[in-house]
Amino acid sequence: MMRVTNHAAGPRLVWPKGARAPRLLVPGESAVLALPDRPDPCLAAWEAAGDVRIAAAEPAADPPPRQDPRPERRRGRERSPFGWEA
Repeated sequence: MMRVTNHAAGPRLVWPKGARAPRLLVPGESAVLALPDRPDPCLAAWEAAGDVRIAAAEPAADPPPRQDPRPERRRGRERSPFGWEA
């Protein structure tokens, strides 16, 4: 995990590893991203030009709890949380 901070005059588009869509970083914004294992040529060029700053992110104290990616399956009609029929 790396912290990427945008120091350019305009926004920069980064595509984190495993993400479905790119992430837009506006000037002054920073984000902790999972970057690809190999060096990215665009980020390297932006870093050399001083447009972005890349640093190692501090590890989190506690990892966030994992959620089950599968949706809950129900049979029959939806029931009210209060117990009465809708």
